Amino acid sequence: MEYKLKNMSVEEKVGQLFQVGFLTPTVNGQVRDMIENYHVGGVIYFSRNIESPEQTAELSNQLQQIALSSGSKIPLFISADQEGGTVTRLAGATHFPGNMALGAANDQDLTTEVAESTASELKNLGINVNLAPVLDINNNPDNPVIGVRSFGGDPKLVAELGAAYIKGMQSGGVIATAKHFPGHGDTDTDSHLDLPIIKHPRSRLDQVELYPFKKAIQAGVDSIMTAHVYFPAIEKEEDIPATLSKSVLTDLLRNELKFEGLIITDCMEMKAIVNTFGTVEGAVKTIEAGSDTVLVSHSYQRQKNAIEAVIEAVKSGRISEKRIDASVKRILSLKAKRINLDQVDKADPAQINFKNHKKIAQKLAEKSLTLVKNENVFPLKNIKGKKMTIIDFEMGRVSLAENEGEKNNLFANYLNKEIINLDHIRLQKNAVLSFDDQQRIEASDLIIVCTYNATVNRDQAKLAEKLAENNNVLVLALRNPYDYQLIDKTQAFITTYDYSPAGQKAAADFILGKIKAKGKLPVSVDL
Repeated sequence: MEYKLKNMSVEEKVGQLFQVGFLTPTVNGQVRDMIENYHVGGVIYFSRNIESPEQTAELSNQLQQIALSSGSKIPLFISADQEGGTVTRLAGATHFPGNMALGAANDQDLTTEVAESTASELKNLGINVNLAPVLDINNNPDNPVIGVRSFGGDPKLVAELGAAYIKGMQSGGVIATAKHFPGHGDTDTDSHLDLPIIKHPRSRLDQVELYPFKKAIQAGVDSIMTAHVYFPAIEKEEDIPATLSKSVLTDLLRNELKFEGLIITDCMEMKAIVNTFGTVEGAVKTIEAGSDTVLVSHSYQRQKNAIEAVIEAVKSGRISEKRIDASVKRILSLKAKRINLDQVDKADPAQINFKNHKKIAQKLAEKSLTLVKNENVFPLKNIKGKKMTIIDFEMGRVSLAENEGEKNNLFANYLNKEIINLDHIRLQKNAVLSFDDQQRIEASDLIIVCTYNATVNRDQAKLAEKLAENNNVLVLALRNPYDYQLIDKTQAFITTYDYSPAGQKAAADFILGKIKAKGKLPVSVDL
């Protein structure tokens, strides 16, 4: 490692501190330029880069080949947000239920098993960094960005499951990244859009927000991602997000909590940074504050400008080369540990046991399915003779079907195999039933309303409540358990915490009486 560092130019060292995104599923001129001429240390995949396991593996192999044949010949960090649940990037990979489902199951061994399986898929697609797990404690029902990405509302539960997840991910040879330090759970602002503020005193932060991160550090987590959130109890200068705060990253995370791993920023193109200091100046300031890796996910021009700004900051003396060297040493050390500095194993999706992983996903879905309310609806008797109507909603990019273009959701397909008299109505976001729809619903023994973030799309909950005045109504929350706070009249409520295929099958199997709902709410959803 030392020989690599000794022979690197300032430009090559600074490049190692950056991780960049690009816009295509193949190697384009921009990402090639970033690797060959700007010497970036890593790339990040989004769904725009991923079409299939085979294509993803080939892309990873090509990118590594470019990195190992140019500049200082150092392999890339290749990362993705493969959290499970509502945040999954890998087309063709196993769609595991997410963190809040793991919280509802509350099984550390199963959490480790899910993480190991995820790591196997990532590694065999050439992805060596998972930007997971989320260790934010979702104790604010109005949080627009964390929600079901959290294990729950209890610091001890989040810490235990987070440590179990880290263990599974890193034992599978993939870098785990605990995020978003020092905590993004108790906000009602999305840092993609503006700068959130958490005003709790330090004593409360120690007991709640910081607790899972302390346990993650004890568990040996490789990497921690920063939050674009302002914490007045830690950072005295007004409106400085944690990502740009030396008090947060160096004084607290490095010196007080003794974290020796890699500090990576959340994307520096999020509005919490763009609207305050901007991506370019923000890149300089976050390195001054203590970050090792600067994430710029989208704009090629901003990526170039940010790298050039940091190089200029080193050459002008604003940032010392010794400070850059400290981060490069951490980067090279972690690459040597998890990847290998001299050669990279070829990605090969044929090595992935998708069949077994699907079973593990189903096991989690069944263990996490949660029955929140049941007023003499379940168990259903003589179910095959019942008339049922499923109502769901157009939800933009979210698809409840396994294949694009399918009208039915998976949940409806599973029920349709065993219930003869089953109707399926899909509504627009405004959730208005036509006269024909109302006629179709008549004489239904059970109406199932599939909500998706009804806390935002409130017409979904209003429709369920109106129908419950004259019908038996089950609300199936396919994402947000907090939808329950809008439900009063409906007779039953179950939640899968996300729309994964395994979760939809578990919900259908419960209604058919094949399984029991074993999950327990990991958050408070009191009316």
